Amino acid sequence: MLTLVINTIVRSIEVIAAVMIAASVAIAAVEMGAALARRAVPERLTKVRLALAERLVLSLEFLIAADILKTVLAPTLDQLAVLGGVILIRTVLSLSIAYELRRSAAHALPAAHSRYPAEPQVSEATP
Repeated sequence: MLTLVINTIVRSIEVIAAVMIAASVAIAAVEMGAALARRAVPERLTKVRLALAERLVLSLEFLIAADILKTVLAPTLDQLAVLGGVILIRTVLSLSIAYELRRSAAHALPAAHSRYPAEPQVSEATP
């Protein structure tokens, strides 16, 4: 009975993740099509790519959650090893995408702040 319940939950989470991935790609394709129609691809490319990456990271987190639930049902060491490998690969993918997002955000911050002049630093003179 527990196996049936956990399998149903795992399948549900996997379906949600698959729908999220498909929707993310579709949204990115529509956004790129709109940018292409407006001839604004260079300006929009990074924004669309980062938005897609954020959505994919969330989808991968759902898949990792489903994999973790599968460990409850993995009775043999071989099945646990395969499941651990899948979790490791998905975690590395998730972390690498998240790293790329942080790096891109860090590069975007200096450009955003360069529009405003820096405030002068006031230092106290020592006698």
